[in-house]
Amino acid sequence: MQHSSTSLFQIFKFIRIPRRSYRLGRRIIPAGYYVSPAWFDQRISKQSELDSNNQKLIGVEGTIKYKNELFDKEKHRQQSLITRFEKIEVNLEKPFPDGEDYVLMMNANISTPYECASHIHQNLKQRSALALINGNEYWDMHRPLERSCQLTLLHFKHDDCMPVNYAFWRSCSMLLASVIPRAFRDEYQVQIISKPMADMSGGSFFCDVEVENLSDWKPTTQEIQSITSLLWDETIKAHRYERIQVSAEMTAKLFANNLHRLSELEESTKQDANRQFTIYRCGQHIELSDGPLIADTSQIGSIYLSAIHPLKRRNGSRFYRFQGIAMPKQLNINPFAFSLIRDRSKRLNSYGLDH
Repeated sequence: MQHSSTSLFQIFKFIRIPRRSYRLGRRIIPAGYYVSPAWFDQRISKQSELDSNNQKLIGVEGTIKYKNELFDKEKHRQQSLITRFEKIEVNLEKPFPDGEDYVLMMNANISTPYECASHIHQNLKQRSALALINGNEYWDMHRPLERSCQLTLLHFKHDDCMPVNYAFWRSCSMLLASVIPRAFRDEYQVQIISKPMADMSGGSFFCDVEVENLSDWKPTTQEIQSITSLLWDETIKAHRYERIQVSAEMTAKLFANNLHRLSELEESTKQDANRQFTIYRCGQHIELSDGPLIADTSQIGSIYLSAIHPLKRRNGSRFYRFQGIAMPKQLNINPFAFSLIRDRSKRLNSYGLDH
């Protein structure tokens, strides 16, 4: 099936018209038989209840809601296992160049690096993107601390900024994956293939997807701009990157509609059936990733979808590589220089592709 330059209105759901059913007066006809208005009202009531209880089965929004309910229940279950408060000592390495070290008494498996920063200064809380534990382990800002430790808070201008940059790249990749499924109408089902990646050599972050019933799509500039606007909306909302670890069984439930994730899960559990998997949530998007990721989407400044490249595998199956570029809010860049970076990010990023 081929799509013309007007495919934005054929494929994307920004002008979606919902399906509705109506009753005119007291004459109702389902399946060729006239029924009473009372029967109709009762049927509508039962259908509404059915839709409410089985929202997880209905379209993209229903799937998203179901996965988030699972995530919330698992997160609350894990939190309920903490039945006593255990105090730990956190030695916060001087967060400001001319400042001093801080010693904080926090709660094990509850308190996070973000909360440590909140105790010191508002600016420290806003700029800290990543934590370093005992000088050798990078840690998410919203991940609870497990024991007494030496804590260093990292930001985009820190001397040790490369780990922060890698976390930023992964976070932007996950943010891109979060908006793509919501950009299409339900009849074009999207399967996310790639996981959040941190390779910076290609000049762009990306997300590989399969789109059912869309075999020969040539994305337009207008469509690319529409997805960029969705990215902007998400950065304004300051979604936290939440992290939990779950069993293989829970992972299978969370990704039951993604054959690629289930295949990866099967391979991983062959080696270790009791392995725990790291899951992140940004807004309502849930993804597998080893991490770490940055604190929240408000730390992302300029972000753009640069290009969408139609690609084929060796077996002939088609997928699309969505490529983007972004800059941290903490860093300022000359507009002309950023335009050059944007132009470069439009080139096909060949990372991970078969040659």
